[in-house]
Amino acid sequence: MSKSSAYSLAFMLVALLLLAAYGTGGAGTVVGLLCDGASQGLKPDEPLFKFFDLVRNGVDFEVFVLIAILSALAIGAGARPMVVLTVGSIVGFTVLTIDQSPLIRYLSLAAALFAIGLYGMVVSRNAVRVLISIELMLNAVNLNMVAFARYVDPEPLRGQLFAIFILTVAAAEAAVGLAIVLAIYRNMSTVDMEKFNLLKW
Repeated sequence: MSKSSAYSLAFMLVALLLLAAYGTGGAGTVVGLLCDGASQGLKPDEPLFKFFDLVRNGVDFEVFVLIAILSALAIGAGARPMVVLTVGSIVGFTVLTIDQSPLIRYLSLAAALFAIGLYGMVVSRNAVRVLISIELMLNAVNLNMVAFARYVDPEPLRGQLFAIFILTVAAAEAAVGLAIVLAIYRNMSTVDMEKFNLLKW
């Protein structure tokens, strides 16, 4: 096993242990004991006591920050960045949304999907991947529409109608986009976006 694989595996195990400790309440107990020990001898009206009280009540944020710090350390030590970022994102997303209302969970998932789609659209040079990334972003918007229609909007089916409209536009965009990609592939034998200068005048 290579050094980067070993560091990646160690980070995965530590992140999953942190998630398990958070899910069972063990992380809250540890943070509470640390805050109690640090705030001994302080008066309740002192700012430092209020800070430790805030930390004691916000365990999910502290676990998220700890995962972010561990991710940076693991990447700095030589772990594979894609493995660390993927596992860290999933564990951090779970920690931040597990105790939230369902609307916050849906909005967080939609934001994560939109960010993944935006990253894929900006970074990818393959035209098919760009189309898939655009579809992912449109589906994140659909998820927002349906979530707001379910939890916020009292008017029935307004968000669902917008979501169906967006799905229709997305299907048309995918059909036209794939037709253009196939036509260019027939002429140039590549789907690399940087070589798509055929459409210039």
